[in-house]
Amino acid sequence: MGAEKLLENLVFAHDNRFHRAPDGRVYSSRGSWPWDRNLAFSRHLTVVSRMTELAPDEDVDRLELSSHPAVSFVGVPSLSGPLARFTHRRQARRELARAIGAADALVSRLPSEIGSLAVDVAGDLRKPWAVELVTCTWDALWNYGSWQGRVYAPYSWAALKARVRRSPFVLYVTKEFLQRRYPSRGVAVGCSDVELPPGDPRVLEERLERLRRGAAGPLVLGTIAALSLRFKGIQTALEALRLARHELPPFELRILGAGDPAPWRAEAARLGLEQEVVFAGTLPPGPAVAEWLDEVDLYLQPSFQEGLPRATLEAMSRACPALGSTAGGIPELLDRQSLHRPGDAPALAALIVRAARDADWRAAQARRNFETAQLYTQPVLDETRRAFWEAFARSAHPLAA
Repeated sequence: MGAEKLLENLVFAHDNRFHRAPDGRVYSSRGSWPWDRNLAFSRHLTVVSRMTELAPDEDVDRLELSSHPAVSFVGVPSLSGPLARFTHRRQARRELARAIGAADALVSRLPSEIGSLAVDVAGDLRKPWAVELVTCTWDALWNYGSWQGRVYAPYSWAALKARVRRSPFVLYVTKEFLQRRYPSRGVAVGCSDVELPPGDPRVLEERLERLRRGAAGPLVLGTIAALSLRFKGIQTALEALRLARHELPPFELRILGAGDPAPWRAEAARLGLEQEVVFAGTLPPGPAVAEWLDEVDLYLQPSFQEGLPRATLEAMSRACPALGSTAGGIPELLDRQSLHRPGDAPALAALIVRAARDADWRAAQARRNFETAQLYTQPVLDETRRAFWEAFARSAHPLAA
């Protein structure tokens, strides 16, 4: 068995909801899943997560195919919400025990209810396990928008902190933020789960040329956010633009993301911005999103919670000047002078006005962001990730150690 295929079967547990078509193929509404990262050190991968069965006439064109010849899927009932955690826990535990018992090891993506239960099951079965930590559960629940989330946040935070502390291996998607909040006693590494293609210098050149030519139309601000998630801070962006509108040239806020735009259209209308806000719907990942970002003059990430935001990195890779909140790992990406506190619309308004007036600042940020994004390209991250997962696989396969 080659060093990169130390395990026969690995379980990956998370709360993502996959969708199974009648022909057996499995899809995701949240983009592609890089199974090859796990299959680099395991011959087979079993994904344990939530599953929806699609009707024969349901359209899958806007879903991403998740099926892979070396990947099987086990659907378990949702554990999200207090009632579901009580009524579905026994069945979920039974399915997890069956899958983990037949595997060599577990990788659990946290925070997630299924992932947390999987860690407990692996401990009971004395199976090796590792954690991928992708965001802060306190921030996610506190900013979810319900009182139930705020009540559950302290318990979830304490439970996650305890699991990460005792985890033998932890891969954090940030360099510092999650490590400070959830320290580990085990082997730990910071490695973003966002993989960018190697940067093309022409992207930066074309951005700078666009800045030299000056605006041929309105100032285009952009953000990428699922419309159902208020913690992405769309409301902060709208309020900031209301405050700044009389100090700005003609502008347009373009919002790319899935969901119902009606509530946001109503909020924009209430703020007098109905003519300035454009909802772009969804685009397939890759070149289509890159082309959309190339038309954005200033990218906004006013989130209340994040891990390391993919959308911000994608914008930076297209040499977009960007403003963002201090939530999560955003300060690891952006210049300190480009940050505001979550929810601070007046501060964001002031930053937008400065950016709109200062083309030299936008050019400097374009260069800086493009260069920073190169630290998150696939060749750079692959070596860090490979060394970490090989160490985990060797620890889970004693004969190879």
